[in-house]
Amino acid sequence: MGKGGDLTRKEIERDRCPACRYFVQKDDNFCRRCGHPLRGEKAGRRGDPEAPRWLEIEFQKSHSQSYKTALELAKKNPTYCTIEREGERFHRVGFRATDAKIFLKLANLVRGWKSFRLYVNGREESWRSFFYGGYYCYEDRQASPGVNQYCFGESCEWFNWWGCHRLGFGFYNEDDWVRCGHMTRDEVFVLDKDRLRRLILSRLRTHRFCPIVNTQAILDRIDMLPDRIDPRGNPDWEYYYLDWREDPHAPPAAAVPVCALTSCLVSRMVPPDVEIPSPPDRGAWTPGGESPGPGFSPDDF
Repeated sequence: MGKGGDLTRKEIERDRCPACRYFVQKDDNFCRRCGHPLRGEKAGRRGDPEAPRWLEIEFQKSHSQSYKTALELAKKNPTYCTIEREGERFHRVGFRATDAKIFLKLANLVRGWKSFRLYVNGREESWRSFFYGGYYCYEDRQASPGVNQYCFGESCEWFNWWGCHRLGFGFYNEDDWVRCGHMTRDEVFVLDKDRLRRLILSRLRTHRFCPIVNTQAILDRIDMLPDRIDPRGNPDWEYYYLDWREDPHAPPAAAVPVCALTSCLVSRMVPPDVEIPSPPDRGAWTPGGESPGPGFSPDDF
């Protein structure tokens, strides 16, 4: 307490959520409004793949024809307030990050204004880095008829078991498997999980503003993968060859997952409401495999 029983500035700040400014109890571990952790978590570095939880829009009075509409829309939100900063008045309103529809309705009215400010989990971000850093993908997901199907991939090109097709590391991204492991002389593929984690985390950072990204769940799926993979005894995997057309005796370059309903990996990693896309014909590109249909040659792929 300050002198005379008044709360000091530091004590007042302690009793508010640092992300959404909501009043919190001293014993709360998380904000009851936005879910922001109140203790036991250090602020992460900019760019760490932390999903947004609370978004705030700030703007001032404008000569824009949209100002009246924007202000009416903001005032309908129970989080609306005005603040004074350096002698100027600002309108501020907060949203849960998952409320894309109502958030974007206001954001699209004011985001071009000079006074527009966007705060994500209490930290200011530019609109471009936020929207193209994963939030636009979340908006597309919400408009999709199957939200899980959208995230796990609607075609064999995008199909994945991470729950984020934007990672670009799916069942059929053979180059990623090649770079994340090595083949032993006895043709057992040794998966480099440390390198796989670094690759996944690097890609997650470019889509870190998706509100439903679950970094820990994705990392847990890496731990579920085997360390050593021998497709001769594991039907969930098959060999992938790089240079068999030039050298039919070339050894396999990697082991890649088989995408099929009978795969144990698929049943463990992919939600049951996700339809498995038809896989490409990998057999055409392995020793002894048949050639593609008429009109195509290996050089076309």
